[in-house]
Amino acid sequence: MGAVFERVVVGVDGTDLAFEVLRQALVLAPAGSTVRAITALDTSAAARTGFDAAHWTEALTREATTTRDKAETIFGGRPGTSAEVVTGDPVRVLRDARDESDATLLAVGGQHSSRFLGILLGDVGTQLLRDGKSSVLVARHGRDRPWVPRAVVVGLDGSAPSLAALEAADELATRLNSVVETVSATDGRPVSREGDWIERVDAWEKAQPAALLVERSRHADLIVVGSRGLHGIRTLGSVSERVAHRGQCSVLVVAGAPQTAG
Repeated sequence: MGAVFERVVVGVDGTDLAFEVLRQALVLAPAGSTVRAITALDTSAAARTGFDAAHWTEALTREATTTRDKAETIFGGRPGTSAEVVTGDPVRVLRDARDESDATLLAVGGQHSSRFLGILLGDVGTQLLRDGKSSVLVARHGRDRPWVPRAVVVGLDGSAPSLAALEAADELATRLNSVVETVSATDGRPVSREGDWIERVDAWEKAQPAALLVERSRHADLIVVGSRGLHGIRTLGSVSERVAHRGQCSVLVVAGAPQTAG
């Protein structure tokens, strides 16, 4: 079983995109894995509505329950799956679920919004990407068909994180009959063309790494990129985070050992 896809936690908020995230997580997770769908019930805003607080709390609770029930329907009785409602702030709830499950993959919806706004305003996907404690799937809607990662693009530069990304992509290729294309960007940080890994590079492109992968995402089903484990302000230069926010398809950020740059 692929280690990245062994224990999966999915954030499900009742939107169409969130249910698409859940479906994509089920595609990626092999038989024998566990998949938890977590719906965060955050009633803090309702508490500020005064006399209407009870009404809004009830409405939010009802919506969360409906979301959980739909997640269970999507699971269709698949072994190893569960859906639950947990009270609390979405980021904290998902972090706790990830840590409790020792999750290898956290799946969330990707929104095409400002990356800086995500950092400043507490966007769930941004904050969880920056944690670097597990691999993260930032999912987007498929293209007019049920999503299967047939065309997978991997950013490869010979580093340990990029090789981990390649390993995850190769596992998908074996299990899902995906076609893996590996690309290496040569504009920006110097890339040493030494080692066995260069034999796996399909295309050397004179482009910045993030720009290259975002361009490739226009025609791919899944971009796979390694994470160098950056934290704090250093994440502003992270290739993986920029690709996750700007990609036109789903992006899998594979957790790697902390490095000094991203």
